[in-house]
Amino acid sequence: MMKAVVYYAPGDIRVEDRPEPEPAEDNLIVEVRCCAICGTDLKLATIGNPRCHPPRIIGHELVGYIVHVGSQVQGFATGERITLATTMACGDCPYCDLGLGNLCPNAKPISYDFDGGFAERLAIPPLAIVNGNVIKVPDSVSDEAAALSEPLSCVLNALELANVKACGSVLIIGGGPLGALHAEAAKALGVKKVMIVQRSEPRLSLLRKLGGVRVINGAQEDVLSVVREQTGGLGADLVSVCAPTREAQEKSIHFARKGGTVSLFASLPKDAPDITLNSRVVHYGELRIVGASDSRPEHVAKAVRLMAEGKMDTTPIITHRISLEDIHEGLDLMKNKQSLKVLVYPHKSRKS
Repeated sequence: MMKAVVYYAPGDIRVEDRPEPEPAEDNLIVEVRCCAICGTDLKLATIGNPRCHPPRIIGHELVGYIVHVGSQVQGFATGERITLATTMACGDCPYCDLGLGNLCPNAKPISYDFDGGFAERLAIPPLAIVNGNVIKVPDSVSDEAAALSEPLSCVLNALELANVKACGSVLIIGGGPLGALHAEAAKALGVKKVMIVQRSEPRLSLLRKLGGVRVINGAQEDVLSVVREQTGGLGADLVSVCAPTREAQEKSIHFARKGGTVSLFASLPKDAPDITLNSRVVHYGELRIVGASDSRPEHVAKAVRLMAEGKMDTTPIITHRISLEDIHEGLDLMKNKQSLKVLVYPHKSRKS
């Protein structure tokens, strides 16, 4: 038996003993080193998600060591360290044919359709191996950095869609964990002027630990004035909305320069998805508005590569480290915006 975090229903997340995953000829078994708490985990713990089939071990931002390689599995060896692109596309639909597996309507994510990484051990299903979702982690990348490969991959997908390489300035609205990752990724990809807006403490204090980022206190500073001052009066080349609020999305277009891009990265609640935009600002400013959802294995591989090259600093983004038994404490830290990334260590005791 092993300890694991199991989702039963909204508000019903349990730490309990579960059977260890069974080795098979076509799977991998991984000993989980650490697994980060994602916003989707918090949603499961509060409002749930019909895509998750309980009882289900959750958690998908993970890194671990391979302890079993099935006889039918090629290209992997015990002792190797891996992370995951956790959305497994079907490979047989029009979106997969277009190379857009992250938009596959038949996708099966880890922690929704398969057990996840808030556990001592994890079985990697054959579909993930065949589809290239298993990404090796080089020795130059720490466990903690590797655990952020999956959320970073979603950021890289969004920045790629927004053509960030053509941007000299980026404004990020929303200073949560993904907003902070946006800031570090933008710098790694060559953006010279990176700004991030946040209203509340302690996240403002946490964000100020990011090097080379202009942190804007949205509660006390005039955001538009700061953005114009930082960009020679033009506005940002790219505005990335990482706050899941209607206000953030509606205001975003006013911070972009003419000919700029607005990226709607954060999703609004399902029961309140509508926003109102000033179409004249979009029309006369020739703005481009793009969406971004999830990522593909190539983005996770790119995330690992950026870390291996020393271009990403994840240290200030990881603010808390907890044991598996303290999962509710970690969820509360995120719910109350007291943290950025919280890492869960399945083999860590509560007293260590």
